[in-house]
Amino acid sequence: MKTTTYSQDKTLRDEFALSQSTKNIILKRSLMTLIGVAICLLVNVVMRVDYILLGNTLGELSLTEGLEQVMLIIASGSFFYLASQQPKLKHAATLIAAFFLVMLIRENDALFDYIAHGFWRYPAMAVAFSAIAYAVRNGKQSLDQLAVILNNRNMGMLLLGIVLLLVYSRLFGMGNFWKGVMQEHYVRDVKNIAEEGTELLAYCIIAFSSCRLARCFRKQH
Repeated sequence: MKTTTYSQDKTLRDEFALSQSTKNIILKRSLMTLIGVAICLLVNVVMRVDYILLGNTLGELSLTEGLEQVMLIIASGSFFYLASQQPKLKHAATLIAAFFLVMLIRENDALFDYIAHGFWRYPAMAVAFSAIAYAVRNGKQSLDQLAVILNNRNMGMLLLGIVLLLVYSRLFGMGNFWKGVMQEHYVRDVKNIAEEGTELLAYCIIAFSSCRLARCFRKQH
């Protein structure tokens, strides 16, 4: 009788553990979904504020451009933080951080134009060559570290954001495409909204996944 009661109690505990695990998975995925919804809402709200309330045309001084730069700062900062906290990953993490830093410099080209037109290329090249030299100097070690980072589950989302930014938004925002769509009714602002909206969404995905990746390695450490 005692054996039967023990077996029943064990079964109940196992069922409770299983339901708790299921609950945790559902809560985690629900949270991710809510974050995704929040990112989409953020992009839409920012662009509406720019165009409707502020009357901006998504130029260099727009709220949209400013938020894109903030997202790049978050992404680059996340990997610099990872490099400082994880010495075994510092070479690859520094290389990735420098990649986003170069993108940030490129986004601020108008600011560097006050020095000289196209001046942004010089600090961008300095950062890029320094990071590449730092990574190459450590050879295979840097590649091994890069493989560890790429194997992280959050890299899939980060790479998706990069592809969305560098490929999809560029193709989607081509002037010839929008001129063909609107023909004689072509309005450049419509093209800008479509392109910048896609870019901002991509930047938000990149920043979010970079933070998650750095946090994941911190927890492992």
